[in-house]
Amino acid sequence: MKKFLLFLATGALAFSSMMAGTDGQTYEQVGDYKLVNDWIISRVHTGELEFSALPLANNYARRATIYNGEVLIAQTCSPQYIYQIDDTTSAFQCIIYRYSVETGEYLGDVPLTLNGAPYGNTAQASLLANNIGVDHFGHLWLSQYASEATRQFDVYTVDIETGALTSQGTLIKAVSEEEVCARIDYIDVMGDITREEEQCNIMAAGASSDLIYRWHADQGDTWEPGFDGTDYHIQITQFPKGWSAETQTNSEEIASWGFAPFIKMCLGESEDNLYDGELFWIDGFYNAPALYTVSGEMYDTFNNVESFDLQPEAGTNGITEFHLDGKNFMIYSIRQYQGDGHGCQANLVELDESLALSSMVKYWQIPADSLGHTSDSGIRIHSIEAIPGIDEDGNEYVTILTYKCQNGFGVYRMGKNVKPHGEPGPEPGLMGDLDNSGIIDVEDVNAAINIILKIKNMSDYPGNGDMDGNGYIDVEDVNAIINIILKL
Repeated sequence: MKKFLLFLATGALAFSSMMAGTDGQTYEQVGDYKLVNDWIISRVHTGELEFSALPLANNYARRATIYNGEVLIAQTCSPQYIYQIDDTTSAFQCIIYRYSVETGEYLGDVPLTLNGAPYGNTAQASLLANNIGVDHFGHLWLSQYASEATRQFDVYTVDIETGALTSQGTLIKAVSEEEVCARIDYIDVMGDITREEEQCNIMAAGASSDLIYRWHADQGDTWEPGFDGTDYHIQITQFPKGWSAETQTNSEEIASWGFAPFIKMCLGESEDNLYDGELFWIDGFYNAPALYTVSGEMYDTFNNVESFDLQPEAGTNGITEFHLDGKNFMIYSIRQYQGDGHGCQANLVELDESLALSSMVKYWQIPADSLGHTSDSGIRIHSIEAIPGIDEDGNEYVTILTYKCQNGFGVYRMGKNVKPHGEPGPEPGLMGDLDNSGIIDVEDVNAAINIILKIKNMSDYPGNGDMDGNGYIDVEDVNAIINIILKL
C-alpha cells in the first residue's frame, strides 16, 4: 500500500501570511468604462525576495483560471507534497493553489489524486498538470502536457475540495504508429466537458509543427475525430507573417507555430452554433495571434494591424475574448520579459461588430507597469481570463485575471460602475447627479449639456439635474452642477 509523506515547505508559511497589494497605477476612464486593480502579487509589486519565496515561484506552476470565486493555479509537481511509491522510490504530487478572487488572500493548496492514489510522477518533467480551466457549464478541468511520444491522454474534471480527478475520456492524437505526432503543451475546451448538458470540442496546436488537433463529442457521447472523416488533426498551409525583432514588424515567413502554441476557440454567434468552435485563435512562439476557421483557413491576422503599439511580441502566447454591454473586447499578451515597463503585460482592446483586428482600439495595458522580467525558461503561456458578472445594482462588469509563470498574477475589474474595494458606495438621488452614479462629476455636466442641445432628453437620465426646479434644464443648471464639483 502506498504511503503518503506530506510535509509543508517553509516557503508555504510565508506564502499564507503574505498580503496582496494593488499595482498602484491609475487607469484613465475610456469612454464609459473604468478599470480597477483589486490586487496583485508579482515580482515588481510584491518584491523579488518575497515573490521568490513563494512555492509557486518556479517553472512548474503553469496555468491559472478563475473558478467559484477563486483563482486556481495548477502546479505539475510540488516539493511540498512527496509520496512514497515503494521503499526506495518517492514521487512529486501535482497540486492546485487557491486564492480569493476578491482579496488575493491565500486559501491553501489541494493535492490531486486519481482513483484514490496521488496524482504525480517521479519525473518532474512529466508535467501531468500542465493545463487547467473551466468549461462553459462550470466544470473545472485539468490535463497534461503530451509529448511527441504520447499518442493519447486523458482529460479530467477536478473536485477542488478533495483534489479528486475524474477522467472524462481519452483524447487520441494518432491512430497508427505511422502518423506524425506533435507535442501538445496546452488545450482549450468549449462546451460541456462532461457532455451531460451539451456537446464539447477540444483543440490544441502541435508545438514546432503545422498541425492542429481537434476532438468532438456530442451530448451524452464519447470522443471522436473533430475534423471531417476520421481525422484528429489537420495540417495548416496558411500562416501569418512572423515577428521580426530586427525590423520590429511581422515580416518573416514561418511554417510552424514554434514552441508551446496556444489555441483559443471563439463562441458562436447564435444558440445553434454557440459551442461549435468554428473560429479559433492560434498564438505561437513565431506568430502573433491569428484567427482560423475550422477548415484550417486563415481568417484574420495581426499582419492587418498597422500600429506598433498594438503588435504583440513573438514568444508570448495568450489571448481571450469577452463581451460587455453588447460590445466586443479582446485581451492578448503583448510582451514577455523585455523592455522597460513591458514585463509580462497584456493589451485590452475593443473590436467592431465584424471583430476585425484592423478595427481594434486600445483601452489599457494590464498592468500599466509590469508583472516582472524573469524568464520562465520556455513555458510561454500567459493565462488570461475574462469572467462576466452583474453587480448588486444590475450593472455588467468583467473580472480579469492575468497570470505569468515566474512573474506574478493579479485581478482587475472593468465596467461602467466599478470602483476599488472598500470605496464608499454610490448615493443615488443626489440633486445634479443625472446618471445616478452616486457622485456629481463631469459626466453629469455633459449630460446636462446633451439635454440643452437636445441630443438627449431629461427622461434619458435616471437622476435629477433641474437644480432650480423650473421644470427644465438650462445653462443655470449646468453652472450649478459645476459649482458643486468645484465646491463653490
